[in-house]
Amino acid sequence: MKGDVWRRARQIVQALSFLVFLISIVYVGPSERKPWSALAPDTLLRLDPLAAAAAMLAQRRWVASFAPALFVVGATLALGRFWCGWLCPLGALIDWFSPRSALGRKPPSSQWRTIKYSLLFLILFAALLGNLTLTILDPLAVFLRSLAVAILPAFNWLVTQMEIVLYRVTFLRGFLGTVDRALRGTVLSYEQPYYGAGFLFAGLLVGILSLSFLARRAWCRYLCPLGALLGLLAKVSWIKRKVSSACVGCGLCERECTMGPIDAGEDYASDNGECILCMRCAASC
Repeated sequence: MKGDVWRRARQIVQALSFLVFLISIVYVGPSERKPWSALAPDTLLRLDPLAAAAAMLAQRRWVASFAPALFVVGATLALGRFWCGWLCPLGALIDWFSPRSALGRKPPSSQWRTIKYSLLFLILFAALLGNLTLTILDPLAVFLRSLAVAILPAFNWLVTQMEIVLYRVTFLRGFLGTVDRALRGTVLSYEQPYYGAGFLFAGLLVGILSLSFLARRAWCRYLCPLGALLGLLAKVSWIKRKVSSACVGCGLCERECTMGPIDAGEDYASDNGECILCMRCAASC
């Protein structure tokens, strides 16, 4: 019962975190109508330790604007990969869009995890050489840019087309005008935005979500460079999953886990660098 409470708490925090990131795109930025226009559009990106490390390596100096990333680093050293399981908006999307058919499917070899560490090394090495191109694979960058340059422009176009069609209905004109005045300049743009990179980021987001047909949280398991960085920090975290003497070896925890760190051959112990504190094991025990 206690484990189920933690699992529900995580789901609530995930949803709230996702909402905060969504609001940061819609209501933050240079506009008279945006309530938090004084904040930089990339405010929440400054929580990202990978983006911080890459920026500092590229500039070869301390970048004060990325100081909030120290909170995530410190919390990861204390709690483990809580960011991945509780706060990452891309991780939340992956959880929500994961097909049920992936639950019973045998995932690829755990050796595939070396890919994310290789990507982490390449991103940091390229940053050291002054090239930040590969930070396009940072999960926060993927989520925020996909939202800003692909999803919201598409939503803007769709709403505008619906307004054009519905405006022909006379009694709806007043209502449509009220809604339009309320949304333009915040949720919707006055002019239709178009970004050349929109299709790139939309394709990248769809590709990441589609990986869940291969295995649950496949992106997080095998490819996410930020997850790799946080996983290295989490290996020495204070909070670790422990198996009590009451364990009967039923294997439910291993089957329910979305990341696959639990090893039945090691008395169901888990790799702390891969555990994202999803609490599914505790809820199923």
